[in-house]
Amino acid sequence: MIRLFLTVLIFSAAIISCSDSTGNADAKEDQQVSAKVKKVKNDQLIYLDNERNISGILCQSWVMEDDADALEGMTEDSKFEIPYRSYYFSADGSFLKNPRNAFDYGTWSFDDATKTITINNTIDKETSIYKIASIAADELILVNTGIGSTTNLKFVAPGLRFKDDADEPFSLKNNRWRIRPKQKETDSAVHQRLKDNMRFFILFYKSVLAKDDKTVSFWGLPSCFKWYGGGIFLKKKEELKDNWIRCFYNEEQAMQAYKIASRLLEEKYEWPKGEQNWLKLNLAVLEQMYMKIDEIR
Repeated sequence: MIRLFLTVLIFSAAIISCSDSTGNADAKEDQQVSAKVKKVKNDQLIYLDNERNISGILCQSWVMEDDADALEGMTEDSKFEIPYRSYYFSADGSFLKNPRNAFDYGTWSFDDATKTITINNTIDKETSIYKIASIAADELILVNTGIGSTTNLKFVAPGLRFKDDADEPFSLKNNRWRIRPKQKETDSAVHQRLKDNMRFFILFYKSVLAKDDKTVSFWGLPSCFKWYGGGIFLKKKEELKDNWIRCFYNEEQAMQAYKIASRLLEEKYEWPKGEQNWLKLNLAVLEQMYMKIDEIR
């Protein structure tokens, strides 16, 4: 297996609680400082706490509340499927649906008079109409009136989005590499599809860091790479998932991209010295790979 790997030393420290007043005061002070750090906002993001426009609140990532914690403990090696029902609504009227499962995409619109969302799916060619029962920056309750349902569907969200939709990994514009071509592609097009796939993961890493996501999981996201703390590996051919193969016209062209990825990992890259955050380590090397891929044919 071809791999890039950096051993990251993790030092564990025993925390001893003190019963004296000085120790307690220090602990309280540390908690106050920690709370202040958490309140620092990232200037790349729009925080939706005070957003009053429903369309503005909708434009972010939403996941069904029942599925919100499903990714915890899920790795690319997990052998079973889990539901992870989700939407990403973009301000340009496009959307991405279930990027970790049965991927779909299309256009959406919101009618303020009826408080309904109309979703036009491209792959399954269906139109869904949802009535908004209630909405907040981090919570959305929908009723699928398009099928006559009265069941409340509860979605949750982080309550924020990137100011520039081009920075959002789950926008449609950053996932067109996932749309299977209708005919065989040129070598250049296959090369570009792999490159766009890599750019998605660059944006994914950056998004996790910017949004301070509590769970980092690559489960369900198409790739020929494996991502570990301080390591980037090439999957064995038998480990390649169908969802990655389906990003290409056929298996032959998928393997063409796989060979480019293999050659790319044979190159030398520099891991940032002194960096302990594995996300930043992998991101730095992935960005170097992205810059070098045009040299690989």
